[in-house]
Amino acid sequence: MSDPIIKKLKASRTECTVTFTEGQIAPAEQKALHELSRDIEIEGFRKGAAPMEMVKNKVNPQKLFELTIHHLLPMSFETLVKEHDIKPVIHPAVEVISREPLTLKITFVEKPEVKLKGINKISIEQKEPKVDDKDVEKMIDYIMEKHKEVKEVDRSAKEGDKITMNFWGADSDGNEIDGIRTENHDVEIGSKMLIPGFEDELKGLKKGDTKDFTITFPEKYHAEQLQSKPVTFHVTVMKVEEVVRPELTDEFAKQHLQATSVADLKKQITESMRGQEEAMEYQRRERMLLEEIAKCTSVELAPELIDEETRQMIGEFDQQLSQQGMGLEQWMQQSGKKPEEVMTDFKKQAEQRLKLRLGVQQLVEEKNIDVTDEEMDQVVEGFLAQATPNQRQEVEPAYQKGAQAYEQLKWQTKVEKALKEMLKTT
Repeated sequence: MSDPIIKKLKASRTECTVTFTEGQIAPAEQKALHELSRDIEIEGFRKGAAPMEMVKNKVNPQKLFELTIHHLLPMSFETLVKEHDIKPVIHPAVEVISREPLTLKITFVEKPEVKLKGINKISIEQKEPKVDDKDVEKMIDYIMEKHKEVKEVDRSAKEGDKITMNFWGADSDGNEIDGIRTENHDVEIGSKMLIPGFEDELKGLKKGDTKDFTITFPEKYHAEQLQSKPVTFHVTVMKVEEVVRPELTDEFAKQHLQATSVADLKKQITESMRGQEEAMEYQRRERMLLEEIAKCTSVELAPELIDEETRQMIGEFDQQLSQQGMGLEQWMQQSGKKPEEVMTDFKKQAEQRLKLRLGVQQLVEEKNIDVTDEEMDQVVEGFLAQATPNQRQEVEPAYQKGAQAYEQLKWQTKVEKALKEMLKTT
């Protein structure tokens, strides 16, 4: 390889123009030929055993050229990076300038320079979490609802009873309406789960009773074809059950709700709800902080860096879709988006994600955020404690100090620490 021509470009890119000698190309071409010979059949020879000159006459010249370059690149990358102190963050881009002599343009992308402007002026409003007494009562009602009991009764249904019924609906001409016929449908009279007026018509009915009644659907009903339409329902009662809700007493709280008293139960619920509100408030402030960090981040991103991030995001999205039993093409058809529109959207998202990630990295560096071994021991233990014994045994080696998963968790911990520190001071 002759002395390369080195150019420093914008956005932390280094362009290296490299010309190769015949002495460098020949061994790389021989490696390429040996690989290609495995799929070449030449009469009188086993696959892979024919003379290379005969193989060369049989292979696709373009494939041979591309594979030869493929074998030249690793050593070229290593030499350029070492001799010119290049620290690439993604795989370099390669472009063929000429075939004779073989000249390549190799573009490396390094970590771009990042500046945080106005980072110390960020202020995120903190709202005081509030737990309303009504919310506590609603939660108590929800808990008590779980402890209700039902028992079948041989009497007329009344408010609060549970009815099991079969029904179907007909239009004004007496024709059955598709999609309404239902069997063994349960409803509590007074729950207001059915359209207005329906549950009232069930009062007074016993097991085995039938009843026909007409109700006009609401003007804003979710099924447009039924809006403001009169429907005659034909109901057969299959079962009437009395719903018995227990009374909330100190004794009930002790026996069923892991509380010493009703007052203790309310205190537990209040503290739990306040904790949830505080967590939600912290998440809200954290999201706003990240948005502000992105706004404060000044960085020039190389096109190659954005393209690499875009490919990664598309791969992640494709994997998510596959878990839902859907492919990217199918998703595009359903969403009505064209490939170029999807690519544009992903590029914008990739640029935003890169900008935020680089901004956060710069923040961690500027604030000298570090995590001690003792802190990491606690973090790793907390993480592994969520796993079953078998899972823990399987993944624990990956979270030993120095392992990739350990370092990723350490970086995540540094970021969380930096954000917490900033939220304390804003």
